[in-house]
Amino acid sequence: MAFSPDRRDMIVYTVFAYANALLVLVLLAGALVTARRPAPPDTGSIADEQRTTAEANLDHLAASLRSYAVVSKKRRPQLDIHIFGLPGASSLNSAIETRVLDAIDDAGGFDGRAAFEPTPTAPAHRWSTTSFTSPRSLGGGSPSSQSGESAHSHGGGPPHSRGENSPSQEENSPSQEESPRGSQDGERIGDPHTLDIRTTVLTAGGRFVVTALRQASSRSHTAVLLTDLSADTTVDAKSLFSARVDPAAISTDDTGSLTVDGQPVADADLTAVGTAVVADLHTPLEIPRPGDLRTPDYSCTLLPCVALTYDDGPGEPKTEDVLLDAADEANIRLTYFLLGQNIHEFPNVAERIAAAGHEVDNHTFKHQRLDLLSKGALKHEIGRTQKSLSHVGGSDQALVRPPYGALDKPAAHALGAPAIIWDVDTGDWRDRSPKKTVQNVRSHARPGSVVLMHSIHPSTVKAAPKVFTTVADKGLYAVTVRELFAGIKWEKGGSYFCRGYWDELCSNPEHPSVHKN
Repeated sequence: MAFSPDRRDMIVYTVFAYANALLVLVLLAGALVTARRPAPPDTGSIADEQRTTAEANLDHLAASLRSYAVVSKKRRPQLDIHIFGLPGASSLNSAIETRVLDAIDDAGGFDGRAAFEPTPTAPAHRWSTTSFTSPRSLGGGSPSSQSGESAHSHGGGPPHSRGENSPSQEENSPSQEESPRGSQDGERIGDPHTLDIRTTVLTAGGRFVVTALRQASSRSHTAVLLTDLSADTTVDAKSLFSARVDPAAISTDDTGSLTVDGQPVADADLTAVGTAVVADLHTPLEIPRPGDLRTPDYSCTLLPCVALTYDDGPGEPKTEDVLLDAADEANIRLTYFLLGQNIHEFPNVAERIAAAGHEVDNHTFKHQRLDLLSKGALKHEIGRTQKSLSHVGGSDQALVRPPYGALDKPAAHALGAPAIIWDVDTGDWRDRSPKKTVQNVRSHARPGSVVLMHSIHPSTVKAAPKVFTTVADKGLYAVTVRELFAGIKWEKGGSYFCRGYWDELCSNPEHPSVHKN
C-alpha cells in the first residue's frame, strides 16, 4: 500500500525546502560580496615603505647639504652656532641667515653696531652633514662635541658623509629628555653668555623640506620653516596647521610623518596646504640642480670672507692655466683685474678666465697712474679696457682696480665705477717668493680682507694652491669682490679696501666706502 503523507507533513516539507533554498541564496550572495570586497590595506607594509622612503630622502638630502659653524669663546656672547646650507635653496639659506643674525643681535653680539662682525671658525668645528638629518638630533640641545671632518674651500668640496670620521649619533646627539622643548619661547635658560643655535631637518620628501632652527640659550626659541624647493620659497611652517601649534613641539616619526608633542597629526589638524605637503613627504625627494657650488650658501654678512684678487693679466697661457686649474681644484672663484693691452695680446686666455666663472674686471689699458691723467685720458683708459672686457665675456659694468692704488678725488669721480683697492698686499710682485706670498696671506688676511696678487708671475701661481688651503684652514671663505661687498652700497667716487669694522678703511653699513679729500 502506497504511503500518503497527511496535509501537515506536506506543509513542513514545503517550509523546509524554501528555507534551504533561501540559505543557498544567502551563501551565494555572501560569496559574491566577499569576492568583490578589496582586502584591507596592510598598514604594516605601508609604514615600512614610508620608512624606507623617509630614510632615502634624508640620505639624499645629507649628501647635498654643506656644514657651517660660527664658534667663538672669545666673544660676548660666546657663539656656538651650527647650521647647514642647501645649495640651490637660496630662500631657505636666507631665512636661516636672517634668523641667526637676529638672534645674535638680540643677544648683544653686534656690539652696538649695525652689522655683525664675522668670526673665523676652524673647519674642524663643522659638523658632519648627517648630523643635521639624524632623527636622533630632533631635540633642542646642542651636541658641543659634534665635529665632523674638516673641509676646505668653504665647505664647497665633497659634502661630508657617514664614515669612520663621522661622530656617532648616540655619542653626540642629545636625547629627547635632554632637550629644552618644555621651555616657553623667550624664556632665559642655560648660560646667559652663550648663544647656542643649530638647524635640523625634520623631514623631507617630494619638493618639500621642513627645517627646525632651535636656539637653546641664552633664551629658548624654535622656528620651523617649510621650503618648496621647486619654487624656492620658504615660509613659516604654521601654514601647515589649521590651529596654532607650538613650533618646539613639532617633530617627526621614523616614517617621515609630522608629529606634535609626539602624537601623529590628524588630517583635520592640517590646512589644505598641509594636506598636500604631508602627502608629498612620502614620495622621493626632488632636489633641483644647484647653481655655482663655489659660492657659499650664506653671505659675507654672516660668514668670514676674503676676496682673492689677481692683477695685470692675462699673462702667458701656461702660467694662467696653472692658476685656473688650482682654483678649480680648490673649488673657489677669483677676481681678476685685467689690463686692456694684455687682453689684446692673449684674448683666448681672457676668454678662458671669464668662461670659468671668475669675475673679470678693469685694471686700465696700459697700467697708468690715474691720479696723473686728465679726465679725458682717464676715461679713455677705462673705456678702452671695458670694450676689451665685453669682447671676452667680462661684465658690462666692471669694477676698477687703480694701478698702484693711486687715486685722487677727481680721478675717483671720473671712474664711473667703484674703485677696488686692498688691505693685504702680499708683495708677490716684489719678492717673487711663493713662501713669502703664502706667509703674508697667513699673517694678514682677516675676515673681510681684499688680497692683492698678480697672475702674471709664475712664483705667484706656484703659491696659489697653498694660498687657497691657508685661507680655508683659517676658517675664511674665498669669494669674489662682488660677493664680499654684497649688501654694501656702491657709492659714486667711493673706494673699497675691505669689509667689516677691524680697520677704519673697511666698508660697513655705517661707513660704506672711503672718499678722497
